[in-house]
Amino acid sequence: MTCINISCSKDEDGEEISAHLVGNWSGTYDGDDEGVWSVTVSRSGNVTGTATSLFSSDSADITGTVSDSGTLSATIGNSENREFIGQLEEDNEAMGTWVDTVRDYDGTWVGSKN
Repeated sequence: MTCINISCSKDEDGEEISAHLVGNWSGTYDGDDEGVWSVTVSRSGNVTGTATSLFSSDSADITGTVSDSGTLSATIGNSENREFIGQLEEDNEAMGTWVDTVRDYDGTWVGSKN
């Protein structure tokens, strides 16, 4: 009798997001500030990346999570007062909103999977 053992990478809870979400995503944001953003989505749904302003060339880290349905919930920089939220779609398009309550800024963002 032959046994085959197949394993895959999973997070601590044993959950893994849909494969179409995993990878590199990037795009632009506008509103009260304008710039570019890029993130990497891991198999466990962790999101890490950066946002860079076109006005000041300042960069800030983007960290958060994405659900299996593609809902992105992240913060910009080290403040919970700066949110980057939206949707990563199965057709590799992405869109959402951002808000910086510290500076009373907000806007929208769009992008796609690379």
